[in-house]
Amino acid sequence: MFARTKASPVLVLAAVLLMAGLVQFPFSLNHDAAWHFYTATRVLAGDRIGVDIADINPPMAMWLFSLPGLLVTQFAAPPAIVFRAFTLLVALVAFAASLRSMQDMLGERGRGVLIAILGAFLLLPAYDFGQREHLAAFLLLPYACLAALPDERARPSVWRLLFIGALAGIGVCFKPYFLAIPLAVELWRMIDTRDWKSFLRVEILVMVAVGVLYLAAVALFAPGYLFGVVPDALKTYSGYERSFLAVALEVGSALLLPMIAFLLALIANPRCHRLSVAFLAVAFGFLVAALVQQKGWAYQTMPASLYVIAAATVQAAQATRFRLLTAAAIAFACLFPVVLNLRDHLSPGGTSDRVARLETVFADPDVETVYAFMTSPRDMHPAVLSARRQWADAYGVMMFLPAHLAALAAPPGDARAIEAISISEAYLAGMLARFEAAPPDVLAFDMNPSKLGIANAIGFDYFTFLATYPGFDALLARYDEVAPVGRFRLFKRRPGA
Repeated sequence: MFARTKASPVLVLAAVLLMAGLVQFPFSLNHDAAWHFYTATRVLAGDRIGVDIADINPPMAMWLFSLPGLLVTQFAAPPAIVFRAFTLLVALVAFAASLRSMQDMLGERGRGVLIAILGAFLLLPAYDFGQREHLAAFLLLPYACLAALPDERARPSVWRLLFIGALAGIGVCFKPYFLAIPLAVELWRMIDTRDWKSFLRVEILVMVAVGVLYLAAVALFAPGYLFGVVPDALKTYSGYERSFLAVALEVGSALLLPMIAFLLALIANPRCHRLSVAFLAVAFGFLVAALVQQKGWAYQTMPASLYVIAAATVQAAQATRFRLLTAAAIAFACLFPVVLNLRDHLSPGGTSDRVARLETVFADPDVETVYAFMTSPRDMHPAVLSARRQWADAYGVMMFLPAHLAALAAPPGDARAIEAISISEAYLAGMLARFEAAPPDVLAFDMNPSKLGIANAIGFDYFTFLATYPGFDALLARYDEVAPVGRFRLFKRRPGA
């Protein structure tokens, strides 16, 4: 079909982008994407990374998102729309950079297969659209396609190799765990070519150069992150970690439908294409990254699912039997998360409804600053971003609290537990002191029975816990409680208080 008319691929691509837009743009932004985009706007406003604004993750997201952030800060463009448009732009750049390699390997089918893969990459993430893992999956796609090219094929131009290497380097730099992806791909290439020097290619050298320059930039422009945030995080972020079994179960459930689709595609076409193997190597790298993080959060496994679906798509495109069944399995794996996400966003009391109600509270002209006592940013940061209000702390959540609470149950004299408590208490004391001098206009408290990172969260109450800290009761006395929204109890500061 794609070979017969030049218009058809363009129309199909437009339809894919339209479908992605219809299931994304009307609804609230992912909470992590909202937070990282917000931090980018704060960096543009002059905040110092690791001092005025802080996050456990490296500052690549802040710097990259500063590009679309200029539209928000300089032209007052709607943040959620700008960020999603930027994600679509990244997708199109990845598509364009991958197209030649796909056509070299798959001929006339290459363009159609790539459009199908692009559709899967845009739809399957659902609520996690725009997560760093999602963007990394796009940025590494041209590298994965290029790595699958047999060595005897003519190499692309140096400029194209430089561009593909730079894209992949940026994708890897989102998180240090993503080093597992090029390591997995290059290990496969070494085994396949039986040449340990096969990694000495232009795009790999560019990836390394990007990484080195990035580390230098962090040390030079974000020393607060490198020498402040990272040491504290290494001592406390384990509070969010879960057992290997719990993580494995979450990862397995997330990969179930994509793996079924791939197995059906493999039955339909038992000869595994070289490109499919390259995609599976990338999926394996992302899987390792998800397991090493020890959280089991669905978005961390999502890019592995995307590349398993990509491998299934390549297999299905060349199958001579069961093509309809395989296509249905791939479509179901991609659309099932979309349906669940739409059901949530369209429901009264669903995510978009809760975010909109929070945004209404924050849109009050008397409200400029907001803070929530929480360990998960869900709902809160999309509302703060869309309402264009300022978060009243450097950290987006109470990052040190899970380790603090876990340390309270540690044996007496446990040095690591003592250190975790010390870091958390210093953070809480400093925050409450700042709030005494400049109280946020709105305070929120997470009352959800299940709180991220907190074991036995049903028995945990923020008010009881914080009341043991000097200044908290006096701070709360300056507020009046208003109607709750979702899991949050809300308090607005009285004028002049």
